[in-house]
Amino acid sequence: MLDSFRSSRAISALTWSKELQTLRHFFRFAVDRKWTAENPAVRVTMPKNIKPTDKEPYNRNEIVKILAACDAFGQRPYERLRARAMVLLLRYTALRISDVATLARDRVRNGEIYLRTMKNGKVIKLPAPAELRAGLDAVPAPLGTESDCRYFFWSGNGTTRSAIRDVTRTLAAVFKASGVPGAHAHRFRHTLATELLEAGGSLEDVAEVLGNSPNIIRKHYAKWSLLRQERIAALMRTVFDTNLIHKQTPSITADFEGLKLVDGMGFEPTTPALRTPCSPS
Repeated sequence: MLDSFRSSRAISALTWSKELQTLRHFFRFAVDRKWTAENPAVRVTMPKNIKPTDKEPYNRNEIVKILAACDAFGQRPYERLRARAMVLLLRYTALRISDVATLARDRVRNGEIYLRTMKNGKVIKLPAPAELRAGLDAVPAPLGTESDCRYFFWSGNGTTRSAIRDVTRTLAAVFKASGVPGAHAHRFRHTLATELLEAGGSLEDVAEVLGNSPNIIRKHYAKWSLLRQERIAALMRTVFDTNLIHKQTPSITADFEGLKLVDGMGFEPTTPALRTPCSPS
């Protein structure tokens, strides 16, 4: 049945590997509760040597196109102002869509945006650039609410799932209208991660901003951009630059000019050493 399930759909090896992991977890759950005697998904071969789809960071021109698409989106300023604020949040904070959809107004204050509470109990906050603050200030209250609505994009009514779905649809329409190939909300996370690493930020710094672990940042977000490569190359040159080494390290050639190699004995001075009389035996 599992083999038939796999062959009946045209999906990639990466998608199947994720589905197979889910199936294995489900059957393990069933075996633990004695609903079945074995886990048949374990015998299904997991795809190997899978290369995940590479998501490149946005360049400046692509971000400009996406923001321009917000100004032409929808039929009214209501939709356009909301779309622009959503994109600016992705650009400057790399929040996930779920966090954008449920962002509360009290998390933006004093020129800063409070992202989340870390494991140590401290709150991580980022400076909110003037463009982001202006975009959020211009967001109209969600339909069916008063001006003092707690959230930027969600009325607070209904489920968070429906709010996330609405934001996802809005962004999908904006990305399509922008004409940017492969435009997707997740690429903003790659963009900010790359910029932070290029500026000299550590993997731990980027992990705190994006809410991931350093291992995830190293695996998925540490892009080898041109600026980052140049910074690393400059660091290597400070270590291995031969001209710099010769300037800082005293030459040892002169110390050996007066020495010559004697077979079986090693180095011997060119001038004879003073002989001392042997002491009586």
